[in-house]
Amino acid sequence: MTRLTLIALCAAASIAGVAAADVAVFLRGESEASKAESAFGDMRGLEVRTAQGSEIVPWDMVRSVEGQTGTAGLGDYLSMGTDLWRARIRIERGDPGLAQPLLAKHWGRLRDADGPTAAMAAEGLLRCALEANDVRAAADPWLACLRHRNAGISSRFPALPPLIDAETGLLPELSPFLPAARRQDVIAACEASKTLGEAGDVAARIVRIAKGVGSGVAAPSGEDEKDAPRTKASSRAVTALMRIEEIAAARDARALERATAAFDKDFDEPPSYLGAWKLAAIGTARARMAREVQGDARVAALGRAALQLLAVPAAGLDRTGLVDAYALEEAAKLLRESGDAASAAQLDALVKEKSNDDRT
Repeated sequence: MTRLTLIALCAAASIAGVAAADVAVFLRGESEASKAESAFGDMRGLEVRTAQGSEIVPWDMVRSVEGQTGTAGLGDYLSMGTDLWRARIRIERGDPGLAQPLLAKHWGRLRDADGPTAAMAAEGLLRCALEANDVRAAADPWLACLRHRNAGISSRFPALPPLIDAETGLLPELSPFLPAARRQDVIAACEASKTLGEAGDVAARIVRIAKGVGSGVAAPSGEDEKDAPRTKASSRAVTALMRIEEIAAARDARALERATAAFDKDFDEPPSYLGAWKLAAIGTARARMAREVQGDARVAALGRAALQLLAVPAAGLDRTGLVDAYALEEAAKLLRESGDAASAAQLDALVKEKSNDDRT
């Protein structure tokens, strides 16, 4: 809900003859109070009621309240709102490092809460984590953002560039294809999440794919798919991860071709990050198949799989640099196994260079 919506609601109530309003709500940035018949607060925000209807105002937008609201702990909510308002302002002006402690202070209360107050805290923490290049810290607030998004709550930071893919709700930085040094952090963070529904299914699928990538063993597919997490068919996030998993877990060239065609049917024009995930999944499947080749053909198969993985950075689709680093790291392993230590060393140097760039 926007400030203008509340002002219009309360103004309409006054025009309709609500002269003796019982509650006055003072919004941040407004000098005049907004009058309401009643108001009640909880973790969602302050629910303001007039004859024309009701709206939930996020606590970070509420400066003070006068009148009886029947809200236990109103002072605590207002104090939390002040912290959240300061955090939001600091993020908007480009100081997420100063905002993070204020958001973290209240995350324990807001993590599983519904409504616009918790949605702002989740997105704020996500922005802080990504600015700090901390993919592990990003997982929990991102999954909360996905839940709020499914509830129809829009971003509380409309003036800033969006972080989450508008079509799927996926976060490009939290790919299942990460360099080894980052992969376990994402697995641990997603496994620690207690989120249910679509967000829980998304977390479980990322863990499944990442564990399969890390072990070099095909993740369950086909008949084993019955054990995979499930969510509604309309979820684009789960559809995308299901297709990526099918590609990465393909047991042979024919299965890989079918899985890639299924992805292309569902995502004929995928966003760039998802295109990078697709290429990484194909390279992952090719690498596993190459390692299963025996005899004289093995060296050539390893080389071809390495080239398939190098198609990821060559495509220029990965703006995070993490999927590119994964592909370079895995290609170096394949070349080393093939006996081409010199080329492997060159790729190792590129991986190290990318890692240093990520830290700056």
